[in-house]
Amino acid sequence: MPRPKLHSDEAILDATMEVLLRRGPAEFTLNDVAIELGMSRAALIQRFKNKDTLYLRAMERSGEQRRDYLASMPVEVGARGLWRFLTEIISGMGAGEGLDSYLLLAWQDLRDTTLRRMALERNLMVREAIAARLPQSAERDEVAAVLQDVIAGATMQWMVERKPSLTRYVLERLRRVLRLLFPRESFPLPKS
Repeated sequence: MPRPKLHSDEAILDATMEVLLRRGPAEFTLNDVAIELGMSRAALIQRFKNKDTLYLRAMERSGEQRRDYLASMPVEVGARGLWRFLTEIISGMGAGEGLDSYLLLAWQDLRDTTLRRMALERNLMVREAIAARLPQSAERDEVAAVLQDVIAGATMQWMVERKPSLTRYVLERLRRVLRLLFPRESFPLPKS
């Protein structure tokens, strides 16, 4: 009779992400995840085969979580709905704590074709969600791509400047672009 599972796959994947963000993809081990959960390394191997399989499954789940998160958000077309959406997703960036760890995960995405494909899918999900909130136009997808570029570029610039918080920094830059796109609208920054 097989032994009952003491930890769900979801709990294991949660712990894997915590370890990955704390140690980075190059340094994380199955033993680290096992210790995080209080389970044996052998039990992890039995369920996920090896470190690479566990890492890949954690990244797949990250994409699933992003898809579910974006799908749960209301689609309000127009400047105000777009601003509410952008404010919500960017607020999740927080003050910038832990961003260095996410950059290590992004670096790993660049080095592996499967991970790069998954990263592209995650990026396209966000771009499509932005486009869905823009008014219908021939340039809708292009504008969505530019807004996503502003988010990515501002995030990288913040890595050097580090002031104010990451959320505020990115929102301030996005607001500049939105004022050009929608000159009659206002885009209030959230109170911090």
